[in-house]
Amino acid sequence: MTDPRKSAIVLVDMARDFVEEGGFIANAGGPEYRKAAAEIVPVLARLLDAARAAGVTVVYSTDEHTPEDVELKKWPPHSMKGTKWAEILPELAPQDGDLVLPKRTYSGFQDPAFEDALKARGIETLYITGLHTDCCCRHTSGDAFQKGYGLVWITDALQAFTPEAHESGLEYYRTYYATDTEAQLLTSDRVIDQWAAARATEAAE
Repeated sequence: MTDPRKSAIVLVDMARDFVEEGGFIANAGGPEYRKAAAEIVPVLARLLDAARAAGVTVVYSTDEHTPEDVELKKWPPHSMKGTKWAEILPELAPQDGDLVLPKRTYSGFQDPAFEDALKARGIETLYITGLHTDCCCRHTSGDAFQKGYGLVWITDALQAFTPEAHESGLEYYRTYYATDTEAQLLTSDRVIDQWAAARATEAAE
């Protein structure tokens, strides 16, 4: 069983821009996307409560762009630093002890401070959640895989612009990163149960 105290749940791009009407990404996705993105928020809230109770580190890896960012050569400005749109959704607000590590491109690993913070906590396994399954979560996963981190994808705590894009992202994880799909692509309920069991075992020792 994965040691919760050597694990982190990573919330990718759970900023207002990606979910709330009026944000560039949220508006680009349209009403159906906004509905789907909003539906993972209560799932994530449950996961965060369970993670903190089990000693799992909570990591926020969220776009906080500046006009100079390379990514903005590809995409219009979004989730810009200093605006409300770069704020983490209030329903998922960070708490004391969480790591808030803003990113300026698809993967937080592109900033060395991201991995430095993980190493300082002794993190060995990452639970990947957030937006989008086939883009920033995929790039984060790729970097983590190539750096030797254990990976778990929480399938109902991930979403993309379309159901097809979400499924293609999950299939990419299965094909290129997972070594044991049964253990690495899990629902939130299974992850919460695993963390609770690990916590109970620790308490009994």
